[in-house]
Amino acid sequence: MGEGKDRRVYRFAGRELIPAERRLRVAGQPVSLTPKVFDTLVLLVQHAGHVVSKDELMAALWPRGFVHESNLTKHIWLLRRALGDGEGESRFIETVPKLGYRFIAPVEVVDDDAGGASSVESAAPAVVDPSASPAEAAATVPPASASLWYRQRMTWIAAVLFAAGGLGVAVWQMKQRATPAVAADPTAVAIVDFGNLSGNSKDAWLDSALQQMLTTEIAADGKLHALPGDQVRTARADLSPPDAGGYAPDMLRRLQQRLGTRYVVSGVYLVTGNDDAAQVRVDVAVQDAGNRKSIGSFSRAAPMAQLPQLVSAIGVDLRSRFGMSADPLLQQQIANAQPATAEIARHMGFGLDALQRYDPARARDELLLAAAQAPGYAPVYAALANAYAMMGYRSKATAAVNMAVSYAGALPPEERLRIEVQRAQLTNDTQKGIAAAQEWVALRPALVDARLRLADLLANAGRQEDAEKAMAELQRLPAANSDPRVELQAAVTVAKKGDNTAALPHAREALRLAEARGDPGLIAAAHLAVGKRSPRGPDAEKALRSAAAEFHGIGNPRGEARAYQNLGNLLGDLGQNTQAREAYQRALSMYQAIGDLAGQAGIYDNQAITLWDAGDSDGAATAVRESLRLARETNDKVREAWCLAALAQIAADTNVSDDAMAMLRQAIALDRGTGEREHLAFSLAIHADLLHIRGELDAAREACTQAMALVQVMPDTNAAYTADMNCARVALEFGEADKAEALLTAFQRAAHQARDTLNEANAELSLGSVALGRRQWPEARRWLSAAIEGFKANDQAAGQANAGAALALAERRMGNAAASNAALEAARKARAKSSQGMKVLAHDIIAAQLTGETGDALAMNKLQAIADDAARRHWLDKAFDARLARVEALQESGAASAATERTALLADARRSGFRWIERQLSAR
Repeated sequence: MGEGKDRRVYRFAGRELIPAERRLRVAGQPVSLTPKVFDTLVLLVQHAGHVVSKDELMAALWPRGFVHESNLTKHIWLLRRALGDGEGESRFIETVPKLGYRFIAPVEVVDDDAGGASSVESAAPAVVDPSASPAEAAATVPPASASLWYRQRMTWIAAVLFAAGGLGVAVWQMKQRATPAVAADPTAVAIVDFGNLSGNSKDAWLDSALQQMLTTEIAADGKLHALPGDQVRTARADLSPPDAGGYAPDMLRRLQQRLGTRYVVSGVYLVTGNDDAAQVRVDVAVQDAGNRKSIGSFSRAAPMAQLPQLVSAIGVDLRSRFGMSADPLLQQQIANAQPATAEIARHMGFGLDALQRYDPARARDELLLAAAQAPGYAPVYAALANAYAMMGYRSKATAAVNMAVSYAGALPPEERLRIEVQRAQLTNDTQKGIAAAQEWVALRPALVDARLRLADLLANAGRQEDAEKAMAELQRLPAANSDPRVELQAAVTVAKKGDNTAALPHAREALRLAEARGDPGLIAAAHLAVGKRSPRGPDAEKALRSAAAEFHGIGNPRGEARAYQNLGNLLGDLGQNTQAREAYQRALSMYQAIGDLAGQAGIYDNQAITLWDAGDSDGAATAVRESLRLARETNDKVREAWCLAALAQIAADTNVSDDAMAMLRQAIALDRGTGEREHLAFSLAIHADLLHIRGELDAAREACTQAMALVQVMPDTNAAYTADMNCARVALEFGEADKAEALLTAFQRAAHQARDTLNEANAELSLGSVALGRRQWPEARRWLSAAIEGFKANDQAAGQANAGAALALAERRMGNAAASNAALEAARKARAKSSQGMKVLAHDIIAAQLTGETGDALAMNKLQAIADDAARRHWLDKAFDARLARVEALQESGAASAATERTALLADARRSGFRWIERQLSAR
């Protein structure tokens, strides 16, 4: 569009539009718009008072693209909503029938550099308010209650978009050190900007195309390496663009400080003539960022149809200036890596530009056109895999990257290895990925990126010692000493072992290094890491909100969405469910604008957990079904398994039916098919719990054995927590109270150490129940009182109800009638907030028992009704609990029928294998 060169500020009705910074402010507060919607606003405001035709808008927004006019209509609708135009009113954007649109609010234009102002008058006066990098690649989300699900991580997308930190597993000593100077890496080249001198948006693709093509030309022989494009983009996001002769010394110094690069390549281009006979001239500047001097500048010109030959000539000149050889085999490999025609380069350029602007649908369309013209061209399939991954189409991304690998044999070695590693991270084929990464490291031993990828793959393969060794070797590289990405990797590394306390110093060190560099992208990524690793509280919230604002500032809606998603998780864990839903909604709107279906599904997953914890089982089921729909649309078998397991649990709250069990078995089969070990362990643990509820104890024990075998190699994960909790319940039903208590105590300690107050409360409730069964009343009161506080802190109504009723029973047994009544009343109030069934049945049973002990016949009848209803719903364990409570109430009230019912219950419990019921009856 050319608005990137527009340094002016446009002010209207209390709003401020700054095209150069891609920022819209309302009353001083930033407002987020998607890239295309923002571009639409800029075009209209720049022509305020004048009609901009639909054809002009379509040509500028989708140059040579194939889109329907409905896309433009949707953008105008979104803008009107954002600016405050209601139904039937047009204070900002006027529709000119059969022609186009006019911006009608008065606009004041301020020269951002000179400070002068001018006024553009339009027809009427006038207001904004919508909500709102790979740098967030490690943006996994905090855990939820282990009693239900764990929050989705979607690490496969993060792996594809890997840049600032990986998902590795390694542990090493945190070194306290002063901020090191960012020494120039003598082999690093930053290819930064190619400005469009004409400002014609139809030629904007050349910027991305030239950067990509010259990266291949420079890095092919291995003597130099081009820094990742995402890293360069965030580093120069707030810097003024270079002139034809390169960056000014101060800008060059800032780039060197942020990137640690030795060389900077930039330039401008000019396209003249019509499409059939277009000519292109490219001016290139090469600068030494270390001494701020120019190495040289030159120009090349050719017909646009000869763009590949033009870039090849530029590459030869660049390599000559850097003292590289012109090996014939290398020249052929470079040619294989470049688009064969200008038309292919154009589609590639538009596709890469769309990816940079977080518009994966447009990127996909352009890249498919490139692939149609060059079906054996590996780089286009690698880029297409990224577009599909950004949209959440896992199977399509996998297919595209497999095509890239199949055609990559003739590429320069490093480019081939990058594609092979990309495939491994997309497909979780860690063994092939490790082999490719090791070859890459051998080829480029001083390259930080290669070693980060190797550590990541080793960690995900469970090769802990090898991952630690790889990270130790990485840290010995001079270039790694001041690189925040290494500390971001360290934070993820330690956190993957379940120790956020140890991970937090690494995240903070990453933030310190990023701030020392002044790189806005890395600062945002580090704030995100600090927010995720900090204890739940104000510091975590502040860091996540900072990350969201910083990602917004550099125009990264994906990073901003990740930050709000993590913020929603944090607020949900703190029991601030209303605020959590608001954060999720902001993240969801951004994912929808990007077209990221996997991101949208992740939000529905998170909302389901929040709704479930708040006691809204119907709302939770609705959210999970929406996630399941998206999972099936994108053929994401991993998420489909998660959704089926979640729906089985929700259904079980009404009836542990054969259908619910079938859904869970389907989830387990999908987990086995995808090789998703952690979720398989989780699903098996849930399966064990539902089997035990149905009274199928032997099958439950077998499922527990399988789940515990899996979690032995993944300690302190949510799957491990769930296995510990559910298998403790199975052990207890078998009468193994000591084993159950040991598992629950370990679970409680781990949750306490991780400051996971909800899981800690779940463990305390279970430990209190064990103490009640053993008639250890003071011990039960201690555990249950602690559980109530934890559930209150998390606004978890069902937990409060169950723990409060159990506490009332303990107080009654100790003779504290007033305390018992108070606890029971508080439990009843909490119970009224939950629409769940089985999850709050413990409260209903104990409440009826305590009333029945006074001789209340209605309460006794209620216990029998609960037992009968539980049996119909396949809640055999709850049916036994209700019958046990009835026997105890009959005994306390002195009823003659107590002995008969006790004998019948004892026989049924023995026959079904419920030895814990048997032991409790024997103790009375």
